[in-house]
Amino acid sequence: MQSPSKRNKVPGPEEMLKLLSAAGLKERVLFTIAMIALYRIGVHIPIAGVDPTAFTKHPELGQNLMGMLDLFSGGALNKLSIFSLGIGPFITASIIMQLLTVAIPKLEELQKNSGEQGRKQLQQYTRMGTIVLGIIQSITLVKAFSTIHNPDVILTPGPLFLVNAVIVLTASAVFVMWMGEQITERGVGNGASLLIFIGIASRLPVMAHNTYEAVQTGQTPMWGVALMIAVFIGLAALIVALQEGMRKILVLGARRNVGRQQYAESPTDYIYLPVNPSGVMAIIFASSLLIFPSTIMQFLGRSDPAKYISTIFSNIPFIKTTLGTITNHKFMQNVGNFLSSETANILSYYHWEHSLLYFALIILFAYFYASIILQPRDIAENLRRSGRAIQGVRPGRPTAEFLERTINRLVFIGATAVGIIAILPIHIEQLTYVQTLQGLGSTSLIILVGVAIDTLRQLITHALSASYQARGLFKPKDNKNI
Repeated sequence: MQSPSKRNKVPGPEEMLKLLSAAGLKERVLFTIAMIALYRIGVHIPIAGVDPTAFTKHPELGQNLMGMLDLFSGGALNKLSIFSLGIGPFITASIIMQLLTVAIPKLEELQKNSGEQGRKQLQQYTRMGTIVLGIIQSITLVKAFSTIHNPDVILTPGPLFLVNAVIVLTASAVFVMWMGEQITERGVGNGASLLIFIGIASRLPVMAHNTYEAVQTGQTPMWGVALMIAVFIGLAALIVALQEGMRKILVLGARRNVGRQQYAESPTDYIYLPVNPSGVMAIIFASSLLIFPSTIMQFLGRSDPAKYISTIFSNIPFIKTTLGTITNHKFMQNVGNFLSSETANILSYYHWEHSLLYFALIILFAYFYASIILQPRDIAENLRRSGRAIQGVRPGRPTAEFLERTINRLVFIGATAVGIIAILPIHIEQLTYVQTLQGLGSTSLIILVGVAIDTLRQLITHALSASYQARGLFKPKDNKNI
């Protein structure tokens, strides 16, 4: 719960400059910049034994390996860098740990009842998971490199290269995880999110240059670029509204009876429920799930996933015998062609079948993620124990039901808006003939805007805390974990 008077307000330019000069904040900002610079230097260091210009000279080769992995690595995968895995293994391990804390009672108890020690233990499990995932992803990546020929990506293939590349990629992924943790602890903002943000932002000048050249050569119409920019500005405004959107619920303070009169033991307060509690996680989950089948097929060297899946099923003895008796019928042939076509469309980026499935998955994962981070029963129980109650709602089970209905409505609104943000750029690209901004899709846009807002909030919080500390409003140790 949070009082309206306690919510951060964005200061004016002059006040912001004063806050930035507060004690300790400069050091945090400089440390963050140093870590980001170190990360960007690592992005340009290639893996030993590969041709770092292979994907630059032949961009079509990199299409098989792009997607969420290259997004998290900040373009390092396209350069065959030691940071090719980027922050991806750590993000995946964090998501898995969040899911496991819900599924495994011991982990849930460790999270809720063990305090700081439990949090550190879960963090250690996440780090171990990052190492395991780093090894698995690095082996998969090296195997994928070895299948690309003409030109060869790997200059010195063999077992020695495999071992060396796996060690380097895994160690680099752990180092990137460490940098993210250091930024979170000693810098400003969430370290993992900032590293992804910087990676995406570093692509913007290249995209702008490619778009300018496409307009000059006549490949892209000027009106298409103008319409695309207008759409992105509108989507950015919608993302800001989602990030800032809150449902404010009045909570009455605890009361104490003295004779015939009631006295408030605690002031009236508010519960702020976010419109989009899942943030960018729902769209990341949905994107990863849709990319996974195509990525596996591409790693296996299959250009037609639908045909490959159809071949696998048709080779099963029972199905093969059954198909042999019915494939002569025209109706069954039409059904087979329809299923094969629809499978291909679902896995194709620009088809409406893909968009519908994408939209449905976003809503599904939004509800799933919200159920993890927002627990109506826990909130209702905490209110009951503290003697507080939502205005007009009885404590206990009625409060939990009220909160559950409210959260479900908010999640539906937020997930629908996120689904629109995810799908609209896909079809606007087709409409405007702008093919140079594919890296700046809906996921990238949400990350850019969301991380910028969150970092600004934390920057203001650190500045205000340092300013209050300088004025002696609270002791320095109180600012330790902010």
